[in-house]
Amino acid sequence: MVYCGKASKGCQNCRTRRIKCDRVQPQCTQCVRVRKTCPGYRDPLSLMFRDESTKVMQKAQAQWQSETWESSSSSSSPPDSTRNQEPIPESTAPPPAAVTASDSRKPAVSRGLTLEIGPTAVDKAIRFFVDRYVIGLPDEPRAGHELQEVPWVHSPRMRDILAAVGMAGMSNLTDDKEMSTLAKHHYGLALQRMAGAVRYVGSVELEMVMRTVVMMAMYEVIAGTDGPARSIHVMGAAAILRNALPAPQLPSEGPRALLQLCFSTLSSKQSSTQHSSSEPNVLIPTHIDSQCDPLPPALFGWIAAIDQMASDEDKPSAKLVKIIARFVQLSTGLRSHRFLDGHPKTADTIREALDINLSLKSWAQQQDNTPWAFTEEHIDPPFFPPGTVFDNSYHIYTNTYIARAWNHYRWTHILTNQLLLEAATRFPITSTTLLPPSHQHLARDLITHLARDTLVSVPTHYRHPKLEPKHWDCFDKTNPGAVLGLPGVPTVLFQVKVAACAPGVCRRYREWALEMLETAWRDLGMVQARVLAGFVRESTLGVKEECE
Repeated sequence: MVYCGKASKGCQNCRTRRIKCDRVQPQCTQCVRVRKTCPGYRDPLSLMFRDESTKVMQKAQAQWQSETWESSSSSSSPPDSTRNQEPIPESTAPPPAAVTASDSRKPAVSRGLTLEIGPTAVDKAIRFFVDRYVIGLPDEPRAGHELQEVPWVHSPRMRDILAAVGMAGMSNLTDDKEMSTLAKHHYGLALQRMAGAVRYVGSVELEMVMRTVVMMAMYEVIAGTDGPARSIHVMGAAAILRNALPAPQLPSEGPRALLQLCFSTLSSKQSSTQHSSSEPNVLIPTHIDSQCDPLPPALFGWIAAIDQMASDEDKPSAKLVKIIARFVQLSTGLRSHRFLDGHPKTADTIREALDINLSLKSWAQQQDNTPWAFTEEHIDPPFFPPGTVFDNSYHIYTNTYIARAWNHYRWTHILTNQLLLEAATRFPITSTTLLPPSHQHLARDLITHLARDTLVSVPTHYRHPKLEPKHWDCFDKTNPGAVLGLPGVPTVLFQVKVAACAPGVCRRYREWALEMLETAWRDLGMVQARVLAGFVRESTLGVKEECE
């Protein structure tokens, strides 16, 4: 399924004649005028996606062995997903509909999760997915028995994408090529099912469809495919949601969900633009990237629509997303044009960055003494296991949606100041008056402050596998509100990388971030975590400074 942009809503006759169709019911005026039978109008939503499932499935089938997975799994069984837990005997396993688990994600604690337990790879993959990507994460059930009240987990329509995501993670951790092929096969089936489902999205099915598309993006993240593929799915989810808004009967606060998809699109674009280059840790590259695509035009239409629909509580995020879009546009432009020291265009670029920096500073100040303000709490060691919580401190926000918005603010503000510091080095003549030494000193101090806040915020978005429910109780003082819990993990990994690779960040910050990303790789099998860990490791080389 590939997002193809907004399709024409006109009838076939008008499209063939390349004239404007007024779409009058039951027949358009143009057809009536020439005495032709109007063939009716297409559903625009289904046309926003091109069904690529055939290609995906053919590729998978080309690698497919003649024997079925069930027969081969007896000799090459994938790892159990429940972290050092003994398998549950089939004789004692509950009926297929049952879902049970204990409350802990810690390996040493029993956590008997059963989800349609059986000998097949699909069952094991879904078990892996639920255990690693659902249980205990913010805004998700804390224990397996709570999943009985979560319809999407049990839906047959979700089975293929759940299996695909689980198999992708398991195959990464075991380097099992056969399982990777099977993951592609189920991903192709999910694409095929989704291509038909989007034609009939209604208020009842919208949440199911949204979760499916978001998990398709998650599959791309776990499998380690290119950034544009992930963005396509996020854009597709936003297109589906925008088409349904502003219907009052929609679940889970539609405008807030659309805002989060816009944030995800922007961070994914920034990540893809930086990390696809030979200089992944810089904002102003030394080489021009002529293939750097601009932000999709549809994004700005959705941002404009959000302005009309956002509630008072969400207006700060509606304002923030526009500032972030400005920064990503600026960052993208830096990679597609050549800038010379002393040139007016270079000065204009620095001024734009300074204005964005001022807007971000003003945005943060406006949240003081509002529901968007947050607090920091600290618990002396040894309450938290070593390496799980940065500085043994954590944040408390009004809800997880606000917590996510703050982290989007942080990565943007860090990169904006990093851009200014790079400009001061690369363009000394231009920056003499625009970026005096005092401004550069403030930029470094702000980066360090924002980097620390990013690392302290991590348990709000991702739970280290060594943490137990008694630790979760601290972080769960932040109420739910993220609408969809799953997308928070890959986004926070990108934010941690930004914080750790920023100029002036001390070695202790970088080492904690590196260990966190490596843990996420070992825990989730997410290729993105391993790639980002490589960038952080590279940035740590030669860094000797210690924190004050």
